[in-house]
Amino acid sequence: MKKNINIAVVGLGQIGNYLLNELNAKKKDIELKTGKKIKVVAISAKNPNKKRKFKINKNIFYKNPLDIIKKNNTDILFEAIGSSDGMSKKIVELSLKNKIHVITPNKALIAKHGDYLSLLAEKYKVNLEFEASVAGGIPIIRTIKEGLATNKISKIYGILNGTCNYILSEMENTKDSFSNVLKKAQKLGYAEPGNPKLDLNGYDAFAKVRILSSLAFNKNISKHKCLVEGIENIDFKDINIANQFNFRIKLLGITELINNKLFERVHPCLVKKKILTLEMLTV
Repeated sequence: MKKNINIAVVGLGQIGNYLLNELNAKKKDIELKTGKKIKVVAISAKNPNKKRKFKINKNIFYKNPLDIIKKNNTDILFEAIGSSDGMSKKIVELSLKNKIHVITPNKALIAKHGDYLSLLAEKYKVNLEFEASVAGGIPIIRTIKEGLATNKISKIYGILNGTCNYILSEMENTKDSFSNVLKKAQKLGYAEPGNPKLDLNGYDAFAKVRILSSLAFNKNISKHKCLVEGIENIDFKDINIANQFNFRIKLLGITELINNKLFERVHPCLVKKKILTLEMLTV
């Protein structure tokens, strides 16, 4: 088996930045645990001159990420661009066709093109791994695929977006306004500094719901329109009223089978205070 693993990282936002830093800092630990020597041979981002915590090696920087494939020495490509189409789809598709394993946290891409990309990976006998796209810290995807493979699941619901969860909790704790807490979340790195809209309007959580539906119910990724409502219109008075009745407001992602029909939705819910987050992530 090959001992040296060549890695490419495409997309250096918050996730790609952290990943690249971890790969560089923990090479020895990875080799000790896996017996594999890893080497980052290619990186790509929109702006190579953006201020980052570490210096970018411009010798392995590619302005056009598609040129990475032409080098033909990449074993694993990490896609962390984050969009559902465009370059995200192109680089993953081309990598799989060139027998390069792909790892991605991109829930938007998997929610829209996961079926097609999985077929490509199967056809070219490579891995398409997307554990980090939904609740990677638990991890829920591996649990459903392996631990619950023989179980019949009828419903999954839970808090699927950390940004919204932080904002709602901080509003409750500090009695501050939505806009002020959002600014704080952006400064702390919990929310995108530029445009956090996909977190706040519920679509980040909804992409995760669609991935979970496909895995839990053994179906293709659904395409039908569903109820999606975010937290932009929630202010402290809503949280205060809920608190008086011993509830908290949480943004939940919900998917269930009712009479063999799929129902998916994302919206703010009233949750009893005694219910813990981990309890809500049960089936």
